[in-house]
Amino acid sequence: MSPETNSSQLSERSLYLFKTLVEHFIQDGAPVGSRTLSKDLSLNLSPATIRNVMADLEDFGLLDSPHTSAGRVPTAKGYRLFVDSLLRVNDLNSIEVEKIAKELDPGNDFKSLMQRTSSMLSDITQLAGVVMLPRTEQSKLQHIEFVVLSGNRVLVILVVNDREVQNRIINTSRTYSASELQ
Repeated sequence: MSPETNSSQLSERSLYLFKTLVEHFIQDGAPVGSRTLSKDLSLNLSPATIRNVMADLEDFGLLDSPHTSAGRVPTAKGYRLFVDSLLRVNDLNSIEVEKIAKELDPGNDFKSLMQRTSSMLSDITQLAGVVMLPRTEQSKLQHIEFVVLSGNRVLVILVVNDREVQNRIINTSRTYSASELQ
């Protein structure tokens, strides 16, 4: 199947089964079988029919089976489809937006910022929040570029390990010209 599977390539029934399977897996952390889905779904489908749909989803690369008799688990591609097309997230209210802006003040030290980020994720989602950073010995800075913005602000563009691009806006003690930053 194509590497770029999108929701329009799947039937409504397949999408519903897939979404329900991913939600079960996220909640329980265990492979999800056809029998579990047949009990939970409002679609009056037999476990055999559900197994056929799950096999199709596996052919699309959206599901995987840890072993022959196990249920199915979402793949990275499956999670991507779930997040991009099926997950519905409510907008934050103005109080939550204000709290986030206040808590994530860039003037705070880095460790404090990471702790607050994790805590806020937990508060907002009512789930465990964990913030992990790659080990610095695994990261290799490939390229750095500075772009003058307005006043004493400079955009720093970092390319790490040829795969990761990070942007940071920094406030400098004085104004720099583009030629000074090259």
